[in-house]
Parts: sequence; C-alpha cells; structure tokens
Amino acid sequence: MNNSNTNKSSTIGIRSLTKIFSKNSEMQLPEKTGYKVLALIAALGIMIPCTLIVGYISFVMTEALLETDSAVGGMLFEMQILSAFSMIFGMLIIFSVMFFSSDREHFVTLPIPTHHLMMAKFLYAYIAESIMEFMILIAVFIGYFIAIAKNLGIGAALHPVSLVASVAGVFLIPLVPMIYCAVFSLVLMAALSKVKSKKVFYRTSTLFLLMFAGLFLLSLKGIGDINMENYVESLGSGDNLMLRTLNIIFFPVPWLANAISEGSILWFLLSLLGSAALLFALYFLGKALYQKGLYTAASLGSSKKAEIKSSDITEDSQFKASFLKEIRVILRTKAFSGNCAYINILWPVGAFLLFHFTKDKGAIASFVDMYQLGKERAEMIMIVVVISIAFIATALNSLASTAFTREGQHLSLIKFIPVPFETQLLAKAAVSVIFTFPALLLTDIVICVYLKASIVMGVFYAILMLLAHLISMVIGILMDSSSPYVEWDDEYSALRGNLNTFFNMAIMMVFSAVVVGLGILMYELLKLPIGVFYVAIFVILLGVMLRMVTVGKKKIIINMGNL
Repeated sequence: MNNSNTNKSSTIGIRSLTKIFSKNSEMQLPEKTGYKVLALIAALGIMIPCTLIVGYISFVMTEALLETDSAVGGMLFEMQILSAFSMIFGMLIIFSVMFFSSDREHFVTLPIPTHHLMMAKFLYAYIAESIMEFMILIAVFIGYFIAIAKNLGIGAALHPVSLVASVAGVFLIPLVPMIYCAVFSLVLMAALSKVKSKKVFYRTSTLFLLMFAGLFLLSLKGIGDINMENYVESLGSGDNLMLRTLNIIFFPVPWLANAISEGSILWFLLSLLGSAALLFALYFLGKALYQKGLYTAASLGSSKKAEIKSSDITEDSQFKASFLKEIRVILRTKAFSGNCAYINILWPVGAFLLFHFTKDKGAIASFVDMYQLGKERAEMIMIVVVISIAFIATALNSLASTAFTREGQHLSLIKFIPVPFETQLLAKAAVSVIFTFPALLLTDIVICVYLKASIVMGVFYAILMLLAHLISMVIGILMDSSSPYVEWDDEYSALRGNLNTFFNMAIMMVFSAVVVGLGILMYELLKLPIGVFYVAIFVILLGVMLRMVTVGKKKIIINMGNL
C-alpha cells in the first residue's frame, strides 16, 4: 500500500512539475486583439497549409506504393524522417532544458527527487517540441487512410485497430527520438564529467545531422536517376538504406506502421511495449545519472571566469559598440548562432541542390526552358518566387523578431546606457541585414546562373529581395519591441517560446500571398505588359518599405521608451 501511494505521489509530482515548466517557459499571448488576430493568421497561414501539404504527399506516396504491394512504405518513410529530424534538432533542446536552464539552481535545492525533476523536464520538452509534429502526423495518417479507402475500400481504411494505432502513433512517434536524446544527454554528461566546455555537448547535434545527411546520400546510391519516382520505388522494394537503418534505430515505429497497415493488435502491443521499455529505461537511467549530470553542468557554469584585459577596453563609436555587442551575442550563443545566423545558408544551398538534381527533368526543367525562351509567365513566376523567399527567409531566421527578446532580463538596460534609442535600433537592424541579405544575394546568383538570366535581371531580383527583406525586418522588430519575451530560462526557450517569431512568419506568408495575388491579377486579368508588371511590383514594394521604415521606426523608438 505504501509503495502504491509513493508511486501515485511521484506521478502527481512529475505531472505538477511539468505544468510548472510549461507555464514558465513559454511566452503568454498578449491580451491584445491584434495578437489574437495574428494567432488566427498563424494557424491558417502556417500550420494548416503545412499539414495539408504533408497529407497530400502521404496520399500520393501511398497510392504510388500500392502498385508494389507496399502501401505502408510511404507512411513509414515520413514517420522515420520525422523521427530522425526530431532527434537531430531535439538534442540541443534536451541538453538545454535538462542541464543548462536557469531554474536548475532553484529546483535542486527543493525536496524533489532529481529523477522526478528530470522526467518533468523531459516531458515538458517533449510536448513543447512535438506540437507541430503531432499535427503533421495526423495529416500523414489521414492522407494514408484516404488513399487506402480510395483504392481498397472504406472497410480496409476503417479497421478499428488501425485507427486506434494511428491515434496512439501521433503521440508515440515523437516520443522515441526524444527519449534517445535524453538518454544520450545523461550518458554524455556523466561520461564527460571532467570536460569544462559546453561546446562538446552542443556539437553532438551537428554530428547527428552530418550522419543523417551521409545516410541520405548513401540511400541515393543504386536507384538510377535521382528523382522522386525512383526514390519511392526504392522504398517499396525495401532497398532504401536510410529507411532500413532508421527502422533499426527507431524500432517501435515500423511495428506501429505494421499495426496500422495490417490492423494487427499484436504489432500494436509490441510498439506500445517498445516505447514503454524505452521510457522506463530513461527513468531508471535518470535515477542513476541525472544527479551527476547536474554536478557537471554546475561545474561548467563556474569553471571558467572571463578575464578582462586592458586590450579589451577600447573606445568605439556608439553604433560600432552596439553593433559588435549584437554580433557577439549571436555568434557566441549556440542557440542564436545556429537558428538565427547559420540557418540562412540553407537558402543558397537549397537552391543549388534543387536546380542541380532536377535541372534535366521534371517541373523545374520545364520552368527553366520556359524562362530561357523568354516566356512572360515564367518571368512573372520568378518575380513572385524571389520576393517570397526574401519575406520568409527574414522571418524564419528570427533575427528581427527576437531583437529585444535576446536582451532577456537585462532588457531595461537599453534605457539607461548612454546610447540613443535610434543608434541601438540601427545596430539591431544592421545585424539582421548583415546575416540575411548576403545569403539572399547568393541565392539570387545561384538561381540566375541556372536560369541563365541576364545580369540586369539578377540585379533587379536582388533589389526586390532587399526591399522585401527590409519590410519583413521592420515588422519583426516592431512586434518584438511591442511585446518582447524576456522571462526565458535559456536561449532555446527565447527562440522556441517567442510568439513574435511565429507571428512574423505568419504575416510574411500572408504578405507574400498578397504580392502573389496582385501579380496574378495584374498579369492575368489586367493583361499588363511584363515591363509594366516589373515597375508595378517595384513601386509597391518600395512604397511599403518606405512607409514601414519611417512610421515603423518612430513606433519602435516609442516602444523602447516604454519597455
């Protein structure tokens, strides 16, 4: 009886701690009508479209694989890709939440078993990081069941075990990689207790990313021409190296996929037992190692004190000092450098990979041919694409929408240091431009090289990208100055829990849709010549940019005074 009561109180304690972490680690939605509207726009403009796209991909892949009698292959591949990315990007989150959050010193002094604290932190991180993945998985399963119902009948799609297994899978699939992240964190912190640098721990996610990229490249070997059709065929035949490897690592996932596809209660129970075994392993491992890991984390925080040298004390202009401060905060903080600075490299690299692997066949090859033939529709599409890239890239790196959030609990210092608000604002804006626009410019060059566009058009695209970037930047800074998120425990919470980043992305997607709509309207309905279309788009972006810079700047400075 005593053991039962102890277990019950432990469960309640872990659940209560999880609720505390959830409330204290996320930015609360401001009680403003505008923010509620933005939340609705974000849901309609980001989350729902993403889930619809994923659901459609799942439907198409399932239909294609039905011909090979391996309909589950497409769904399984999507689930394993989600698992791999959850582990890659969850590693840094788990490290930060479990060992390096600022509330560590407060909780370890309370009469709470350390492994209960660990489980609460783990569950909080799992839920916070998996909300979008939950929605994506729902879309994956819906797309799968629609394809099954269409080709095999309603009865095959509505098998009770399949439906129950898919509902459970929404929550179980993200759980497995997060457990691996937590286990790896515990073992690494315990094994490297004498290491006095956080860099060793934070670089593990980069190692996993490189391993995953290498595995993906190996999976392309032997499929012939690199295209979606051949890759899907390799999934159905079981010859895909990456899928086979991931099936071994995340072993409960293929068991769950078999339960869904076959309606097998045995496979479903095996997947539940596999996930439960991993969760219990984490619990008992945390009981043995978490306390030691906390000691290691504490020693990391105090092992090395910064020494101030005479050469470090220099006189700079106010702007230069403010600008260098912003640069150092971003580059010296792992969360900010990876998610705000280095993430911009994805755009030129992504453009290169897209054109390099698809330039000879498919939709991209057709578009390249249209553009090189001087088709006005292709030129109009190109304008829309470069503008949308600039809008979304600026919002995605969150440099602007965390301009004040990055200050954290020292935010009030901006009102007391002897630097004018305008100078501080200019430094924050300059950082966004420095890290974002060169990547956009390189993306423009890559696209123009493959399209064989003229230098004049390349320069024109670059100008449009700059205007769009400035618009997105000002909106992001304006939102963050209005409601900055400063009560964060660690830098990853500052990015993950900041609603301004999410809302800025939503606004930019809507703005991109408006620009696309105007472009289609002017070209298709008004039948404007392509030259007039170019001028109209330029004038619209220039006008909006000038308005945002002049009016937005005044509002941001007013907000800075009210912080």
